[in-house]
Amino acid sequence: MKRETVNYFAVGLFVLAGLAVLLFALFHIVSGVGARDTYYTRYRNVAGLSPGTLVTYEGYALGHVSAIEPHRTPSGMEYQVEMQVQQGWRIPADSIARIHSQGLLAGTVVAISEGHAQSFLEPGGALQGEQGADLFASMGALAGDIGDLSEHAIRPLLENLNRSVQQVGGELQTRLPLILDKVQQLVAKLDASATHLSGVLNADTEAQTRRVLDNVDSAAADFKTLSSGLVEVKRDARALIGRLDSLVTQNQPDLRQAVTDLRHILQQVSRYSDGILQNLDGTSRNMSEFSRQIRENPGRLLGGPAPHDLGVRRD
Repeated sequence: MKRETVNYFAVGLFVLAGLAVLLFALFHIVSGVGARDTYYTRYRNVAGLSPGTLVTYEGYALGHVSAIEPHRTPSGMEYQVEMQVQQGWRIPADSIARIHSQGLLAGTVVAISEGHAQSFLEPGGALQGEQGADLFASMGALAGDIGDLSEHAIRPLLENLNRSVQQVGGELQTRLPLILDKVQQLVAKLDASATHLSGVLNADTEAQTRRVLDNVDSAAADFKTLSSGLVEVKRDARALIGRLDSLVTQNQPDLRQAVTDLRHILQQVSRYSDGILQNLDGTSRNMSEFSRQIRENPGRLLGGPAPHDLGVRRD
């Protein structure tokens, strides 16, 4: 009996020692007891953060969040986040600490992005905080926007479309019988026209149509020949005009001399015509006098006495 009691006691001590070691390791990991440096950053929204949240440096697990303290500032509420990171880790001064979610089902972490500065932060320094994108908040905002769009845009559009369809359906229901009646009348007229056209287009009409088409072909051929002849006439006319132009150009001095001679002849004819016109005028007066005397005494034509010359009276 004693032996079994000793064995149970030894097993219990071993289990207690294992639990103590496990608790010590967990406490060491979570609380950061040991080689840790403290850094700070500030955020306006710490959704997803809590003491114990993992801190990473370019994806490497570096430490954890040890405390979050709210501070009232003139621009609004800010939250100071205290981070415990691995001791001796050199962080560039322009590094940025972002609140980052590693996935839909993963927890939120404080992800430190390495900067490019040559100087490094001292333990207790403050990193520039940058608010990360909250996927669930963005999805919620998107869902709200979609709901608002559905409520204020899609729903009125569907209602207007429904009213338009109902109006069109009513119009169709009212006018469709009338339209079908008009279509039937039109088909009847087309049928009558086709019957009349088939009666008109008999063998004689077909022969006449063929003759007309043959005459049209002949007229087209004659017109083509006429066009060719006109083209040749145009070409000959151009050649003739060219020859006349060259003839006029070559004989221009002779033409000028001929015009001068013609002008001289016309001047002489004009001078001679003055005398001729005067003689014609005298002859016309004599003929007038002769005709007057014949009318007064027709016997003069048969050799009557000569008229007395009274002469000129002198007082």
